[in-house]
Amino acid sequence: MDLTTAYTDAWYRQPDPVERVGDRRPTNEHWVMIAAVWLLAMWSSQQVPGWASILVPGRTKSREDRQWPEPPPLPELADAGDLPAITGATVLTSRVSTGPGQPYRTARADEEVAAELATLISDVVAVHEQREVALVRFLAGHLAGPYSDVLRLTTGAESPNGVSSPESLHLLHRDTRGSALRVSLTPALEIQRPPVFASDGPDGPLRTRIACVMTLLSDLLWVNNNNPVDFRFRIGRLDQDESDRVAEAARWWAENREDADEYDEEEFRAISTTDLRIGFRNVARLFLEELWDGENGIDEVPQLPINHLVSFLCDDLLDLVLARMSDNAQIVCSGFLPVTWPPEGEDEQTTVLLIAGHEVAVLAVDLTC
Repeated sequence: MDLTTAYTDAWYRQPDPVERVGDRRPTNEHWVMIAAVWLLAMWSSQQVPGWASILVPGRTKSREDRQWPEPPPLPELADAGDLPAITGATVLTSRVSTGPGQPYRTARADEEVAAELATLISDVVAVHEQREVALVRFLAGHLAGPYSDVLRLTTGAESPNGVSSPESLHLLHRDTRGSALRVSLTPALEIQRPPVFASDGPDGPLRTRIACVMTLLSDLLWVNNNNPVDFRFRIGRLDQDESDRVAEAARWWAENREDADEYDEEEFRAISTTDLRIGFRNVARLFLEELWDGENGIDEVPQLPINHLVSFLCDDLLDLVLARMSDNAQIVCSGFLPVTWPPEGEDEQTTVLLIAGHEVAVLAVDLTC
């Protein structure tokens, strides 16, 4: 499998599996919401009612050029959302300034808007498991703020009689500079799966899913105010004649990593699946921004909240990697992977090798500033 990263990775950005028209390229903020919708489709049970998504980046006037206390002209919105026609628009939230030098304020609290959006999304996307509920809340929170304007659009094309069906949801999100994203969720016969690269073959869905998980993890986990925690994954082939599989895997990684010229071959230690999971949970606990209050020491950092999205994401990432490499994979790691709290060590890299047969999977975590 080729290198797989987050769609927001600043150094090795995951390629977009969708051909975009013109300048309709997603921003990093768009990618977080796109990844959330795609992952929701992959987490949804096949037994629930079907639904499909259309996610279209675009542009409209910036907030400075046109505020949205009321919806702007419908043709402008149709162009921004790449819709043939819009029959109506409702402001769910917008930030309005009363004059030069005055701050932008909302008529409704972001939390109130997020709660409404979560309900609207859940009306189309049936959620049952706790991880799906957490993901819907995360998506709604990103749509609602803190720098967002959001409109609900109607098109008149959702039902044969021309009346917009309440079962279809069309949202247009705008940021301060005018970058827009249309999020359309509509009932369907089955759940529409996210796009993949045909060249990835059977690993295509897995690669898209891992990229989505990594995108959301990097949005939640931060080394400092400017640098997110970055995740990278790839699978390579080993020489069939080598007897020491760990040594060969370590050499393969030293020769094939993206920054091979900057690092010597690493020393790896064996770990269990249990310690791998504990270590990833502790990394998340250490870098989940909302757990830090600016005053507590590392000993006082609380446990990850029950049913927090980051816990589900860590579990899903490891479940996917372990399932792909089989239960009998040999697991070794180097660098920072704390299995006790408070964590010890100051390494800025975590590298996990999973070796099964003639394949080696590399799961790398970059903690550099």
